Order: sequence, then structure tokens, then C-alpha cells
Amino acid sequence: PWESGQRFVRVLVGLGVTSLSMTSRALGRVAAALALVTEDDCRRAARAALGAATADGARVVVAEALG
Repeated sequence: PWESGQRFVRVLVGLGVTSLSMTSRALGRVAAALALVTEDDCRRAARAALGAATADGARVVVAEALG
């Protein structure tokens, strides 16, 4: 679902990714998702994901980090 996609793109930005490839249809949604957070929010979410022991754990801590 798109909600998890929003979190994922924010984690990528938090990890330092500066270029994302997507369809033109997705561009507006991705831009809107990124407009709602700061770079610090993204870095905090990325650190939380990296500290998780499992993928499921990462999903939980990222959701908590991003509210």
C-alpha cells in the first residue's frame, strides 16, 4: 500500500539517496509525502530501520519514528 511506500521513500532519503526513479504519475505523491517531513525526520527513520533486527521490526520502528 502507498502508506508503506511513503515511509520507504522517507527512509531512502534518510539514508542519503538523492535520486529516485518513478513514473510521472507517482511524482506528485512522492513530493507530497516528502513535503510533510524534514530531512532530520528522514534520518531518524533511517536510523531506526537500521537498528531493527528484522524487516518487520524495521517497519514498526519506522512507523513509530514518523508518527
